[in-house]
Amino acid sequence: MDVVITALIHGIGKINKAMKIAIKDPVYAVRLIKGIRRHGIKWALDKSKGRLFAESLTRGYSYDEEEHLDTDAMLKGLARKPIISVVMPVYNVETRWLDEAVRSVLSSTYDNYEVIIVDDCSTDNRVTKYLGSLSDSRVKVARNVENLGISGTSNRGVEEASGEYIVMMDNDDLIHRNALLHIAAAIVESEPDVIYSDEDKTDQDGIRKAPFYKPDWSPDLLRSQMYIGHIFAFRKEFFIETGGFREEFDGAQDYDLALRMSELTSRICHIQRVLYSWRELPSSTAMNPDSKPYAHTAGLKALDGHLKRVFGQGAFADETDQWYVYDARYPIILENPLVSLIINQNPGCEIAIDLLAGIADSKGKLECEVILPKNLSIDSKALEALKSSKVEIKQVDIAAESSWIERMRSGAGAAKGEILIFVDGSANVTTKGWITRLAEKALRPGTGFVGALIEDEKGVILSAGLTIDRNGGVVELFKGAPTVHFGTPFTSPIVTRNVMGVSSILMAASRETFDKSSGFSEVLGRLETSLRICEKCYDSGLFNIYDPFVKVVVKQVECCVEEYMDQTRSKASKLSDPYTNRNLLIDAGLPRITIQQDKFL
Repeated sequence: MDVVITALIHGIGKINKAMKIAIKDPVYAVRLIKGIRRHGIKWALDKSKGRLFAESLTRGYSYDEEEHLDTDAMLKGLARKPIISVVMPVYNVETRWLDEAVRSVLSSTYDNYEVIIVDDCSTDNRVTKYLGSLSDSRVKVARNVENLGISGTSNRGVEEASGEYIVMMDNDDLIHRNALLHIAAAIVESEPDVIYSDEDKTDQDGIRKAPFYKPDWSPDLLRSQMYIGHIFAFRKEFFIETGGFREEFDGAQDYDLALRMSELTSRICHIQRVLYSWRELPSSTAMNPDSKPYAHTAGLKALDGHLKRVFGQGAFADETDQWYVYDARYPIILENPLVSLIINQNPGCEIAIDLLAGIADSKGKLECEVILPKNLSIDSKALEALKSSKVEIKQVDIAAESSWIERMRSGAGAAKGEILIFVDGSANVTTKGWITRLAEKALRPGTGFVGALIEDEKGVILSAGLTIDRNGGVVELFKGAPTVHFGTPFTSPIVTRNVMGVSSILMAASRETFDKSSGFSEVLGRLETSLRICEKCYDSGLFNIYDPFVKVVVKQVECCVEEYMDQTRSKASKLSDPYTNRNLLIDAGLPRITIQQDKFL
């Protein structure tokens, strides 16, 4: 009875928090109501929890004006000054926001740029009058003779531009006064094909908030969402080569373009500075993702086309519970591959019956073998379920005092599969079809190790991938966060993305990748070992993948005690992680913004 009362009080507390947010933000309240209709009450409660948690991570955010940056020295230090064209499509925008957007560009500290404004037949005379009043020689205004939509208008803006590089800008947003200067420096340094930066949001009162500190180039994150966002800049000739914006993807035309560009280049530069601010308006996706549902559908279509072009007709894009977040799926490229599940368990701990039963239910059409230590007692019903589903059981002689690494080496040595999945016996994988999900990614060309979302029984994250803190220590990303969606100050913990390392509680790789990485060749702590083997994959040009749709619940945390050891004992061989962001403090696993004096900028 006490348990029921506690749960009821806890639920009422969640609802109360959600109501407080809704009262404070009416647009958010409408979103919650729409979300409940589509996904149910749990979705709405998780949404509120995610928002509150994200606010706790960004508390104290102060927009960096770079007051101490010597812009004159930066300008003088440029070997050349490429022309940069800021292209701004316009249609019936409130002139207050349009004026602020234009003025933010004209205050630029860089001195070789132009602003190309293309009016797509606005019917609001105030817009026409405002555009006619612009007399600055750096601003060029054009007007379509017929409505072309966002893609056609953007394409015309690029055609009108004389710049070597194009910066796309929405007509109600803001760019940092040093944005073009930083872009010019990146151009001079490496001449990338694509450039993007970090960003934040600005409300109608001019308050800056919700920073998004992005990872460096992460192809699997792009296949989950348009994380590049703004600033989105590119070389004009490369834009033409790619084919420009396509009107059939209006609403997600920038996402479609970014995906197609990623198929043709890896010269993608990320500037780790907040250089762009989305304007939060009720009609904008910055404040209200539900405002343009057609854009979500267009994004799904764009991703599906990209996956099929790159990975074949068997690849496809699926929806998730979140707007503008997608689930990329891949074909199994081998015919009838064998999956070897190598189960680890510390002596004295029982293997979870749910794990063994889940293998039988989740293997689909794949052939599987399960490799177990001989000295473990195994539930007879679970063994029977495996045998009845035609899963071969292998028991390997392993000394009781063997370390995790020795147990994994022995299991890998006995395995015959083209795909190796290492999993702790105390873990319960709750995702249906998880073996297929891991197998399709592990076999995908260019993939290193694939990991999962690890959480405890209360829904608190234990690991969402491994990263490196400022002291060179190995930490589990998002440890201590709730398993809900939020997008500030870093990527969401429930979005597929690339990581430096994955948790050893569940990690998968092709046999080819495992052998190329030399397997578990170093005698190190468990946390450090799992990162090192993933680091070797990264150094070989492979992408390690964190898949949050494979969810693992660890019931006996004490049986994986090595995984949660004192993190100061584990050191990475690298000094930083390109898949996080230097502006964030991740020392305890949670990505938080730094205070001003700690910034690297």
